[in-house]
This record gives sequence, structure tokens and C-alpha cells, in this order.
Amino acid sequence: MKRCIACLLCLVCLALPLLWSVSPAISQVVASQGNSPIKWVDFDIPYSLLETTMQLDIESYGTETHLDWIELLSYLAAKYGGNFSLYRKADLDRLVERLQQGEYTAHLAKGMKYYNYYYRAYSAVLGGLVGEFEIDDGTQWKRQYGLKAFSPIAEGYWYTDYDDFGAGRTYGYARKHLGHDMMVSTGTPVIAVESGVVEALGWNQYGGWRIGIRSLDGKRYYYYAHLRKDRPYANGLTEGMEVTAGDVIGYSGQTGYSIRENVNNIDTPHLHWGVQLIFDESQKDGPNEIWIDLYSLTRLLSQHRATVRRDEASGEMIRAYPYREVTPDDASAQVASSSQNSEEAFGLGRTAVPILMYHSLLKDGAFQNRFVISPQLLESDLQYLQEHGYTTITMSELIDFVKKRASLPEKPILLTFDDGYYNNYFYAYPLLQTYRMKAVISVVGKYTEEFSLADSNHPNYSHLTWDQLKEMQESGLLEIQNHTYDLHSTDRGRKGAGRAKGETEEHYRQVLTKDVVHLQELLMEHCNILPNTFTYPYGEIGDGAEEIIRDLGFEASLGCTEKINWFSQSSGTEDLYGLGRFLRPNDMSSEAFFTKNNIL
Repeated sequence: MKRCIACLLCLVCLALPLLWSVSPAISQVVASQGNSPIKWVDFDIPYSLLETTMQLDIESYGTETHLDWIELLSYLAAKYGGNFSLYRKADLDRLVERLQQGEYTAHLAKGMKYYNYYYRAYSAVLGGLVGEFEIDDGTQWKRQYGLKAFSPIAEGYWYTDYDDFGAGRTYGYARKHLGHDMMVSTGTPVIAVESGVVEALGWNQYGGWRIGIRSLDGKRYYYYAHLRKDRPYANGLTEGMEVTAGDVIGYSGQTGYSIRENVNNIDTPHLHWGVQLIFDESQKDGPNEIWIDLYSLTRLLSQHRATVRRDEASGEMIRAYPYREVTPDDASAQVASSSQNSEEAFGLGRTAVPILMYHSLLKDGAFQNRFVISPQLLESDLQYLQEHGYTTITMSELIDFVKKRASLPEKPILLTFDDGYYNNYFYAYPLLQTYRMKAVISVVGKYTEEFSLADSNHPNYSHLTWDQLKEMQESGLLEIQNHTYDLHSTDRGRKGAGRAKGETEEHYRQVLTKDVVHLQELLMEHCNILPNTFTYPYGEIGDGAEEIIRDLGFEASLGCTEKINWFSQSSGTEDLYGLGRFLRPNDMSSEAFFTKNNIL
């Protein structure tokens, strides 16, 4: 019933008469790329996609590949020509995959005619909504990263709405509705969506008692209208003052549609709020104003509603918890401090765990390549980590941290060696003993089996034997893991443990299970070792492989994607699978390698 009433009312809420027209064709919208002021923005991204990309942004923050939601949305908009009815999840998944592999959105969008336009437009709309902020939980200030803008309606107060952008209005003259109406009870606390400066305060015949707030970056003008009769504003609100996102700025009502001030001439109490985009000051008041559809954004912001309480002294509603913005300088300082690889300062309770991937160690430079480094370079790496306060851990310690709430050192790091070369025992093991550091060795069972029989110890070609594996495991410094028995190859129609072309799911399960279980049995028989982590050869993870590995009892898996991994004791166990690792090449100094990968 309320929705029907609202449809009949079609209330107008703008401070000045506005011109509106049907959105022009995309070629007209972006006729001027570069830095020319944008003349129109159709913001019609569906809520589900806004929510998905925002979560990708938040969850990837602080990792090697931060997925900027504005870049993701701009890329998709350019791909679809702004028509999001063409959206397919597979397109977003593929984009994310390529970014995580080290590519850049701007590079992938090269050749997309309108990517820059959408990036500028969506940055203007969304640029102040997600980022770093600090809240006081009553004991201390905690820094967080996430949705920092608020719903315009306080927590605990109901509202109803529908997509009414562009609906007809008749009071004064025929025009279109350029905002969003939220049906609420009179006196509902109205919240500042974003921090900014109060630019307008007072009566307008269309919007009644209203408030206009300019965002701190100057790109958005927030308009709140039809506020309560007699006492529309929060105590002390004045033009020129700065408000903080989440502050109570006023109270909803039904004023407006009257030249006389302080008149309730709106039949149904509601809050009208609007967002005007300002690319040039000439657009602020005049025929070139750009207002956007807020239906999807309103739903997104409903995830973050300000908790309010009544102030005993004034009787006014005020925010319950202190909040403050993080300035660009503060953010830069925080990024620098994140080199300590701890996200505790953000209040998210997550810890970064870089994982390094080594292979063979040889002194002869003629044999060195991206998979073979010198023992001297490994020692340099160990010295670097020691000097920078890192503590090496094993996979078992990481698993216990996630699953059993065990503790981790302040700056944990994992050193992994793949394939089980004898030179790991000959060169790496003594160095680890000297520096009292730990490492993980993922062995290929067939190589170990063959060299256990050959009784050959040569750094250039031999592999570890069962006895050597047992000795290193028992030292407490080396942890042995499963790298397949005989799938470390690129022939026989498959790469590593990947699924062969045309292979059925059932056949693949049988092949992978038989191979992996065989190595588990051999390690138990010869070394009394039962690996808890599976290491994918070449990082190749075939369709269904992760499920098979889990079913076989592995609690984690190591891949080859280069990224820093983040964990908390509340994170799900799925975070332990497909872990990223940085390949250690032979052509970089320790300083250059660790700096490049933000291991500082």
C-alpha cells in the first residue's frame, strides 16, 4: 500500500529546477575522452555485481594482487558497452584470474574505447565508499578496510523503497525525479552517507527542509530533503561545518511543496536523497547537472548502517561509536607499515604469510637458471630474513594456526623446496642448521625411490633418499610433503597433476588418487612420515583436483601463483588450499627479490 501511495505522489526533491533527458548514446556520452568534463553518467550497475566486486576488493586488500572494484566494473562496462544485461560471471572470473596472474587492468583494457570514460565516471560515483577508516570499540581505535560509507537511514529504523529514478513529477512543472525516495517514519535519524562539508542548509519549496553536503574530494554533492517540521536538523549543524560519515545530520519528515517555510505539504513521510556528480564547477547549479540512480547503491549501503543512541543532555540522537577518516598520509603510512606483514593494525586480525619456492642449488654458474640458484644466494636470503625479523615456519604450524588457533610468530614466512634434489640435503640442510631456520621439501616419490636404490650422492643430478628424508624430518627443521609419486612431467598427455585433454572425471580421479596415495604409503613405510600438504607440479590444478586432494585428507595445497597469503584464526580452511608462492630466480639479489615482492 505504501508503495502504491509513493508511486502516485511522485515527489520532487531537488533544490533548484533541473533539466533531464533520456541518456544519450554511448558515443555522445564519451565524445570527449581525456580530461574534459563528463556530461552524463548512466549508473545502472546491478546490486549483485556491485556487491560481488566490492567483496573482491575488500578480501584482496593487503595481498599481492589488490582487486580494485572500480577497475573491475569499468572493464566490464567497457566490454559490454555499458549494457550490464550482457554480464556473465565467467567474464569477471576470467578478469580476476588474469589479474592474479600478474596482469594489469589498464593493460587488459588497452584498445577498449570507453574504459577511461567508465573509470572516471565510476570513480566519481564510488571513489569515497570503500577504503580505510578507524572506529573506537570502547577500548581502542582500530583501523579497518571496507565499506566506509553509510546508509542514509540509521540502524534499527525501517524503510521501504523501489527504483523511482526518472519517474514523473508535476509540482511546479513537469519534470523527472532525480533522486531516491526511502519511505520512513517521521523523526527517523538521517545519516551522513559520506564525510564532507555542509554547503546548503535551509528551506526549498521543492525539498522542504533540506541539507546539501559536498564530499571531501569535491566530486559528489549529497542532497537530503523533506526533513522534519520544526526541528529538521541535528543540534549544531551549520553551513560550512565538516561532518563525518555516519553522523546524524537530521530527521526525516514530510516538508516541502510550499513557498511558505516549515509546511508539511508531502502526504507520505519519506527521505529523498540524491547524489550529484561534479566533474566541473559549472555543472553544480545549472542545466548540465548529473544525478544518478541510487537504487542499487542504497541496497549496498544498507550493509553499513550507523548505530545511534539518544544523548541524555540534549535529547538528540547521536552516533553510538566514534569513527574517523583515514587521510591519504595516514593510508600511506599504513601501507608502509604493512611491510611488517601483519594486518592486526587494521583490526582485521589477519596475518600475512609469504611462501618462497626454491628448487635446485648448484655452485656452477653454467647450470644456474630460474629454477637453479647458488648456495651462496640461498644463504644471502637467510641472512636477509634474519636481519628483517622473519621467522620460518612449517606447513603444520600454519595449519594449526588456522584450524587449532595455535600462535604464529610476528613475521612468519615459509621456505619451500620442490622436487627433492640431493643438493637440498648437501647445501640447504647445513645452512638451515646454521641459521636455525625451517623449510618444507616436497618430494617426487619415483625420484626418491630410484636414488634410494642407486646409492648415488651427487649434487648435480642425484635426488634425496628415504634415509635422508627421515633424517631431515626428525631434525625438526625440515618438513616433508607430497609432490606426487610419478606425475611430475609434461608428457603422457598431461602437465604435472593436471587433467589430460578429453579425460573423464572418474578416470582423472583414479589416476591422481593412485599416484598420490602410493607416495603417502611409501613415506609412511620408509620414513614414518604422513604429509598433510599436497604440492602441485607446475602449479597445474586440474578440474576437480582440489576436491580429490581434500578427500584424500590433505589439509593444504601449494600452487605457483605469486602472491602473499593472508590468514586468521577465524578464516575458513579453504584459505589453506592453492597457496601462492614466489619463485626464487637466480638473477636477483636478496634485497631486490624481497623488495620486489614486498617482503620487507
